[in-house]
Amino acid sequence: MSDFINRPQIEVLSAADGERRRHWSDDDKLRIVEESFIGHRQVTATARRHGIGRSLLTTWRRQYRNGELGSSGSVSFAPVT
Repeated sequence: MSDFINRPQIEVLSAADGERRRHWSDDDKLRIVEESFIGHRQVTATARRHGIGRSLLTTWRRQYRNGELGSSGSVSFAPVT
């Protein structure tokens, strides 16, 4: 018989071991979104090129279309005359 005993190796992971989330500035988001609108079927290729998920880029594109992305100023009202 064999003397081999199968013992599972236990590895302890901590939160510091994983990658941190990246923070994208509004300027970077706008640049990436505008790049994705150039040409046909550019969402997946653009997301892959910048190392982000396609769903994240789709969310940014929706925010861009709704005017929610990159609005640096606060909302103000114009007087009606």
